[in-house]
Amino acid sequence: MDQTQNHVGFVGLGIMGEPMALRLARAGMPLVVWNRSPRAVDALSRAGAEVAGSVADVFHRSRVVILMLANTDAIDAVLGPAGHRRRELFAGRTIVNMGTVPPAYSQQLNDEIRAAGGIFVEAPVSGSRRPAEDGALVGMLAGPGRAVGEVSPVIEHLCASITYCGEVPAALTMKLSVNVFLIAVVTGLAESFHFAQQHGLSLDALRQVLDVGQMSSPISRLKSEKIVADDWAPQAAIRDVLMNSALITDAARGRGIASPLLDVCRDLYDEAVLRGDGSLDMAAVIRAITDRTASTSAHQDPGKTVSIRGSREKSDYSAFADIWRRAVDATHDFLTIGDRNAIEARLRTEYFPSVTLSAAEVGGRTVGFCGTLDGSLEMLFVDPAYHGNGVGGALLQHAITNQHVTRVDVNEQNISALRFYEHHGFEIVRRSPTDEDGRPYPMLHLRRNVTR
Repeated sequence: MDQTQNHVGFVGLGIMGEPMALRLARAGMPLVVWNRSPRAVDALSRAGAEVAGSVADVFHRSRVVILMLANTDAIDAVLGPAGHRRRELFAGRTIVNMGTVPPAYSQQLNDEIRAAGGIFVEAPVSGSRRPAEDGALVGMLAGPGRAVGEVSPVIEHLCASITYCGEVPAALTMKLSVNVFLIAVVTGLAESFHFAQQHGLSLDALRQVLDVGQMSSPISRLKSEKIVADDWAPQAAIRDVLMNSALITDAARGRGIASPLLDVCRDLYDEAVLRGDGSLDMAAVIRAITDRTASTSAHQDPGKTVSIRGSREKSDYSAFADIWRRAVDATHDFLTIGDRNAIEARLRTEYFPSVTLSAAEVGGRTVGFCGTLDGSLEMLFVDPAYHGNGVGGALLQHAITNQHVTRVDVNEQNISALRFYEHHGFEIVRRSPTDEDGRPYPMLHLRRNVTR
């Protein structure tokens, strides 16, 4: 091993990764860090960590490399996609994945790293940003005993406890088991506060009762505090909870296991992301629950039902453009501001005139629209204030029935839209690495099977 390879590498400085890496740096560990965006690098540099110029530089200088990346796409972007990994990075190194990914994906990553001469250890953690800042996470480890022994002293700086779970992918499967309980508890807590709120009760009083009762726990006290204060700064973001819910339900389906609570939670967090709350703390799911109550009330009021009409063409363009911008700002945070502005500038002159437009109204107000062309759904956007009220579903059904739509393209990063179309019978048939204008936003091409 090269003598320069005496650091611990850390890749991924997001909501959880940044405080975890800071703890290691402040503990005096020789740390070299890299992040896909420069946002958190300066804080690590000030804490004494060295900043690498590339991922390859991290691996070159480190024997142990910790990955704290958001998802499988992020790991693939850093290490290369499955079957085409950057094998030259792995030989002689121990790679520790602390993020949450599907167990099957982790097993495949383990096999590829071992084949390239490296060692792989799973080390997912239970906890959110505050426990990460306090070094109070709960760690789960899986992998070869010798490698686990090597990385444990590093992980101990981050965790209040560590449990060895066995061979890969046992630690990640354990993490998903823990998250079943976590997601169910916090979602139930949010519904409890919503129930009290709708009955005019004091939320402070409910919090006091819960905090001294048998149900009290560190997580319930933390989330109760945030709900009462309307504090949605993310400790665990709704988008990440949706990802975890999907991992759990998909893993359950793969084993023929029932997951009734998490099935419901997955739909609810999907709605929360769709309404624009993906970056908020998971306790903010109470807002999606509130939307459901409002939707129920609206359906009971004939004056608030959704109606679909044909477009008035140019007289509708301004309202449609306003809806487009609000919806994109709420749900397409992966698009840069510059790209959003560039697309918006072409709506009235190029995009709207090229399709057959339809509008959705609630109580006489235009709240959404769709555009179709030759059996393809080219656009469908709903005012974020009306997400979860059936507007999108009504527009899609209109397009299917009246415009014979069987195709739609979705940004790969727009998970909520993908789930929406899959729920209505569309399936992925292929993928493109860029959008139609060559921007770096992968597109999924979906088709709806039509039974004749």
